[in-house]
Amino acid sequence: MPEYKPRLVIPEYGNPYYNTKSNGGFNPCALGNNSHGQRQNGLNILPNCVGYVVGRFNEVGQYGACKWLVARGNACDFIRIGQQQGLQISDAPTLGGCLVWAGGPGGYGHVAIVERIQGNKIETSESEYYGKAFTTYKRTGRNWSEGCYWMRSSYKYLGCIVNPAVKEDKPVTYEEFCKYMDKWLADRAEQPALFAQAAIERVKAAGIMGGDPPTKKHPEGNFRPRSFVTREEMAQTFSNILPDNSI
Repeated sequence: MPEYKPRLVIPEYGNPYYNTKSNGGFNPCALGNNSHGQRQNGLNILPNCVGYVVGRFNEVGQYGACKWLVARGNACDFIRIGQQQGLQISDAPTLGGCLVWAGGPGGYGHVAIVERIQGNKIETSESEYYGKAFTTYKRTGRNWSEGCYWMRSSYKYLGCIVNPAVKEDKPVTYEEFCKYMDKWLADRAEQPALFAQAAIERVKAAGIMGGDPPTKKHPEGNFRPRSFVTREEMAQTFSNILPDNSI
């Protein structure tokens, strides 16, 4: 996955993801609040948590349009909207994902985008309909509300809409690691150094070392020149060198 670039500053003037079509943008949401907040010149969708999230969610994928989370509804409706569009819903925050809360003033809820994840702490970017056009919060807690001064117990966390443009790296399982190591060792074993080629042919001709028995892939046997040597293989090698009556 390419490195995720978090948005921690307000979008640049004229960014189409944060402007309505009438203002040369992609965003289909309502204009930002101009009575309690302050609508931004060149970003006329702000301040509005819904408009910001639709813009940022799609900006992450650089779609050249707003294709996700586009439907009529308030912030508290976003889980339903995401499910209707076939998006995955996670209990835990995911990078580039949309956190959704219900409740708050009027019961409209709130939404924000996850920009950073550090253990049990996250940093979000968002817009406040009654306040700042753009802000970030370092959140924690069961409800992901701690760290946001105005989000009290009246908000209920509903989940995170996974951003399909962000493919997070999954940890490798033990079984997968063993499979990769077996393949790497097998490939490594097949590549002899040129300086050792003559010595390899001498010990094979003398019967000192022979490698694996013949197979369909290796009809003359597989010497595996760069493979590791076990104690039992070393014992067999020394036995081939020693005369029969030496012990």
